[in-house]
Parts: sequence; C-alpha cells; structure tokens
Amino acid sequence: MEESMILEILKEMQKKYQCMNEIERITREVGEFLSRNDQTSVQMLLGMRQDEMDKSDAIDKNIRCLISVLTPEEAIKVESWIRGQENWNPDGEFSKKIIEKGKNIQQILKRTIDIDKHISTRIAGTHSFYN
Repeated sequence: MEESMILEILKEMQKKYQCMNEIERITREVGEFLSRNDQTSVQMLLGMRQDEMDKSDAIDKNIRCLISVLTPEEAIKVESWIRGQENWNPDGEFSKKIIEKGKNIQQILKRTIDIDKHISTRIAGTHSFYN
C-alpha cells in the first residue's frame, strides 16, 4: 500500500477528529444553554452543530474517495483501521496512527451520543428520538 495514500487518509482522519471534537463541544453547550432555558442560543448552537456535521460528512466522502482507489484487500484493511479496529496488522507508522485516530473518533462519538441522549430525553421524555 502506498504510504502517500495512507498519509492522505490520515490527514482526513485528523480533520474528522477535529470536527468531532467541535461537535462534542457544541453538544455540551446545547445542554448548558437548555438548562438556562436560552432558546436563542440553543438554536444558534444547533445550526453550528449541523454545519460541523455537514463538514464531517464531506470528510467521510473524501475518505471514501481515497479508499476507492485501493485494491479491495487494502480497502478492507483501511476501513477497519478507520473504525479503530486492529484486526489487520498495520503496515507502518501512519497505519497505526489511523487506528489511533479511529479509536479516538469512536470515543468522541460515543460521548457525544450519550450527551445528546440525555438532552433529548430531558426535552422530549418518552417521545425522545432515543426511545
């Protein structure tokens, strides 16, 4: 597998990581402003969060595009690394970093979903998206 391709995927993973951090931060702020009953700020933050989610989707698309030029075997490996899975031995330092970023992104995603569940349940009760 070409190291330059792995490096490009790693760069996109770093962008995704930063984006996910921002989504988590904004989600926390939404919870804080909801507890203060500040609907204007909540609406503004939800718009900002949507923008970050859109960026994340674009990054995912870029990653899929990069993966599409790999052989099917290489693509399977890289896709598992992106999810933070180590079921394929990494080929080098960049591959290991992709796995590490993938794990970090999965942790951020889990925390963000937990926060969002709490907010949604507090607002909508049994009618929450998560119920």
